[in-house]
This record gives sequence, C-alpha cells and structure tokens, in this order.
Amino acid sequence: MIVVEKAGKPTVGIVSHGFETDAKASARVFGLPDFRFAVVPHVLTSISPEQIQEDVEGAFPQIIEALTTGVKEADSVVSAAVEPATRERFIGSDRYEAFLKMNDAFRKRGWTDGFPLIPPTEESVQRMLRGTTLEPQSQVSVLTPGDGIATVEKLAINAVMAGCQPAHLPILLAAVKAIERMGLPARRMAMSTGPYCPLMLLNGPIVTELGLNTGQCTLGPGAQSQVNIVLGRALRLIMMNVGHAYPGHMDMDTIGTSRKFSLCTGEREEASPWEPFHVENGYPREASTVTVFHTHDEISINDLENWTPEGVLSSIAFFTAVPEGEHLSAKMPETPEERFGALLLLSPDHAKVCGAAAWSKKAVKDYLWQQSTSSAWRMMSKWRAFPLIVRKQWRWLLDLSRAELESYMMPVLEGPEDYSIVVVGGSAGKDTMFRTASQFRIVEITDRAPS
Repeated sequence: MIVVEKAGKPTVGIVSHGFETDAKASARVFGLPDFRFAVVPHVLTSISPEQIQEDVEGAFPQIIEALTTGVKEADSVVSAAVEPATRERFIGSDRYEAFLKMNDAFRKRGWTDGFPLIPPTEESVQRMLRGTTLEPQSQVSVLTPGDGIATVEKLAINAVMAGCQPAHLPILLAAVKAIERMGLPARRMAMSTGPYCPLMLLNGPIVTELGLNTGQCTLGPGAQSQVNIVLGRALRLIMMNVGHAYPGHMDMDTIGTSRKFSLCTGEREEASPWEPFHVENGYPREASTVTVFHTHDEISINDLENWTPEGVLSSIAFFTAVPEGEHLSAKMPETPEERFGALLLLSPDHAKVCGAAAWSKKAVKDYLWQQSTSSAWRMMSKWRAFPLIVRKQWRWLLDLSRAELESYMMPVLEGPEDYSIVVVGGSAGKDTMFRTASQFRIVEITDRAPS
C-alpha cells in the first residue's frame, strides 16, 4: 500500500472501529500522514464470514470516495531529528505541590504507567547520565512502533522517572538495542491486541554488583526486588515515551496484563548445575549481558513431590502443555526468529534434581519437548474454521476424524530448541513458564562509567 500510494496511485485501508487512532499513528510512522481508510463497525476477528462480508460491503461507499478524491503528496519519510529534551517548570506552594502538578500533567499526557513518577529534574537527569560514557545526544536505537529516536538523554529521563540509579542506565541502553534487533516481532510485542511484553534477564558480574534479586520473589513485589522492579518499570516507560506504545494509541492490548508494569530478573548462576545463560549463548562468563524475551503469557508450575528428573520434568510438561498451534499456521513466517517458544524459570530445587542425575540442559529440553504434548484436535482448534490458514504440510490433519485427531498427540512447540531454561528463585519446587512469541535477543552491557 505504501509503495503504491507514493507512486501516485490512490489506495485505501480498512480499519475496524476503535482502531482509528492506531491507524493514523501507524500511517504517520510509515510516511503517510494523509492515509485514508474506511471504517467497519466490527473488529474482523471472532465474527462469522457472513458478518465480515456484510461489514466490508457496507464500507464500499467510503472506499469509493477515498479512491476517487485524488492522492495528496505524502512525505517519503517521517521527519525526525535528534533534539535535546525541552525544559518545563511546575510551581506550587511547596515542592510536594509542584510534584503533584507535574504528575497530574504527565498523567493527562499519557506519559505515566499509572504510578507516581520521580521528577526528572535537570540535576537528576545529569546525575543519571554519569552512569554511562556516552554523550547525551548519542542515538542508541530507533524504537518501534513509533520509530522514536532513543537517545541516551531520553532513556536517562525515563530511568529517573522510574526510580533508577545511574549504574542502571547502561542496562537500559543494551535492552533497547536488544528490542531493536528483534525486528518485526518487536512491533508486535509493542502494539498487539495480545498481552505481549518484554522480560529482561541479566547475567554476569553486574547481577551481584547492582544487587539484583535472583532468589525468592525475584519478580517482586517487595524491597528485596527494588532493582529488578525499577529496571523493568523504566523499560516500560521507554517503550511508551520513546517508542510511542501508548495504550489505546499504538498499544492495542485487548485486556492487558500486570506483567507490563515490570518484568526483570537475573539468573541465579551459583545455584545452577549448568553454564549461565549468556555463556550458553556464546558470551564469556565475565561479560555482563541483558537478554530480552518476548513473553506471551505466564504459567505457574507446582511440584513438591517428585525427586527424579523424569518425575519433575513430566510435571512441568503437563503444566505447560498448552496448545497454541502457531507453527501449524501459515500466518506465521517459517523463520527461527519468529517462532513461538517457551522460557522456563526453573527453581534451584528442580535444577538440582536434574543436575545431580547428570542431565544436561539439552537433555532437559529434549525431554520437555517430547512430553509436553496435546492432541491434534486441540492443536487445530483455532484453524478449523479457516482451513486455508493451515500450512500445506499440515493440511492432511483436516482429513482426519475427530477420534483420530484426539488420539494423535503432538508436541506443543516446534522443536526442543524453542525452550530456554534459566535457574532463578528461592527454595521449594515451584517454577514459572513464560510462553514466548519470538526469538530472544541478547546484548552485552557496555559503555559503563567507572564506579
């Protein structure tokens, strides 16, 4: 559509009611500020083909009008320049009243996650900038979905508002690089109607240096997880205020999730029988890294009874055998980067059971993949209504009876390599599985100012 429009040929999009603001914002990002569209009354999901046809046919007068009114000259690119942050003053009878006025103003502009923000005064931002060796106007990345230019200064401002310390800033610099390297899945994570959100995992010496909680209640709440919480919160504010993923504007999440407020942990490397996650992925042990996972949802696992790898892992596989069937669908590209997967936060107790029996991490992944299965009937539940969505190599399933489909068991993920395993948490056999909607990205934390 963009190419055709810029070639001078009129085009028109079809937008569901309630998504008009998102459509306009997305069009501006892609250099079409005068994007024209027809509005249909329903979201074209979870309704019958007949209703879809009725909605689209009813939009034809709008479509014809848009196609016959000529094409306005559109910008070839969205104009953007690296500019320093502007200053704004809030005055009250005392500092607390000024604080309240600032928060009220920022709330009305949509700049907050709903909690009070720490004032990003010039002094506090300058102090935050001392955490990195980079210049304030250095460009770190371009953040989706709004293609916002993430400068060091803008990241520092949001870090201040979240309650971070200067030593935390280089982590956020690396995290936004990781999000940019996700490519198209990062856009889906930022603006999908699903509850997608990033989880930050830290590895290496920085975990101990900064006092991240890798043990009990690592994902919060509580004072023990303060560093984890403010880092996760800062990344959310950055996605909103730099990437423009504002709820109802470009973030179109249907219901939402509390995971979007903050999701950050560090691996409890000393409790793991295996090499740390960053070493497993090619980094030296002495390096400090941040990994960003594209989480889909969260599953709690409870097994206090088993004491063998087979017993523990069979329980985990049972809890997490949730059929999505995305790898059966032609809607998803057949590239490793966009495959659905799973992040298993494995408790030290369960990791010890596997390590004591000399099970490698690869063996654990292989076992989980083989045991985490569901019937083909359940795996095909989303796709039966639209057979053409099913990939050609799986369409033979459509010819089977319900009894045959219910008896045919399939792994819920495409392969063992789609599992990531990290050891975190306190005592007791409780684990957490996050289903993920694309490949993770890992970046070394650099540009740290001397402490």
